[in-house]
Amino acid sequence: MSKKFAKLAGAISTLTLALVMVPATAFAANSVVPSQFQTDKATIKGSIDLSNTTTRSGQEVTRDGQLYYDGTIGGTVEASDLFEGAYDKYVADFKGKVEPFTKNHYENLVMYSKEETFPVAEFTIDLPDNAIIDASEIVATENTATISKITTDVDQTAKKVTFTLYLGNWNDYKEFFQLYEKEKGTTGHAISINVPYSIAITNPAQTSLGTITADGKCELYKYGGLFLRKAKIVNVTANQLIYSIDR
Repeated sequence: MSKKFAKLAGAISTLTLALVMVPATAFAANSVVPSQFQTDKATIKGSIDLSNTTTRSGQEVTRDGQLYYDGTIGGTVEASDLFEGAYDKYVADFKGKVEPFTKNHYENLVMYSKEETFPVAEFTIDLPDNAIIDASEIVATENTATISKITTDVDQTAKKVTFTLYLGNWNDYKEFFQLYEKEKGTTGHAISINVPYSIAITNPAQTSLGTITADGKCELYKYGGLFLRKAKIVNVTANQLIYSIDR
């Protein structure tokens, strides 16, 4: 490929991205997982709020003469609620739309994470530095066609647990959202995670034991061909959740 052609292709891709980006937002009506998505064409960009699906619990216990706070942080969400905002955005601005130059349908693009890897979403929970994470008791389950598996990575040094959700079966966008359509508006297709932890209480007068934060992201890219190659076409974040651990 000549340098002139490469420069032209890059210029066209940049111009096209500039033309389709519109600084406007739209809200999905789902009350379980509220969402906010940009109304620009040919991308799925926005945020979701998982605070209504998050659960926490804790109690003080004594083991071997030491007082501990044993807690859990996690949640359960139906696939129908989790993906509803993204689905509505897909229908409004993605489904049936074509690339302006190649005329290829956006919905037929294969879903990729960065570097042409399997498409995933991630959700990360950060615990206090003094937390003890029992990795063997962490739970991650799914009963939905939209998620093929969930893996768990525990960083005991950083006190961080990352759940990676594998989206569908390496589909294109049309196929993935067809999986969602079969479950839309139904229950019994839950995604659940739960992280148990312990914190030693060394000061009886201590009332606050630290803070838990949690957030998530799904970033997918276009590969194949020259047009908009490596462009980020899905960028959905889960709003950060912040919880204080109080006695």
